[in-house]
Amino acid sequence: MLKSQDVRRFQERLTAERDAIQSRIAANRRGIRETVRDESGVGDLEDDASLIYEREAEIDENDRDRKELAQVNRALERIEQGTYGLSEVSGKPIPIERLEALPHATTLVDERPLEPE
Repeated sequence: MLKSQDVRRFQERLTAERDAIQSRIAANRRGIRETVRDESGVGDLEDDASLIYEREAEIDENDRDRKELAQVNRALERIEQGTYGLSEVSGKPIPIERLEALPHATTLVDERPLEPE
């Protein structure tokens, strides 16, 4: 079982991670808007292809960030509920080494998550 100081440490780490992800999403949104604005200018096909590629990459990155943000928020909710550090599948304690590597882990290494992560 995790000690209260470990839970606080993970909570601080997850909160910082959440803030960083939210900042990346906001920066990507600005980047996508700038790319869209740039696209309205006159350019050749190569420029257009480059801008489209840039925009798609930013959108993909935003999707990954949104999924990770959902996982981090879920972990923070689990801290509030007192279930952080316990597997959602078996209820067994998740080893601290796994939480160090993946603070938003919800299962043991050899368990399948209840829903896709």
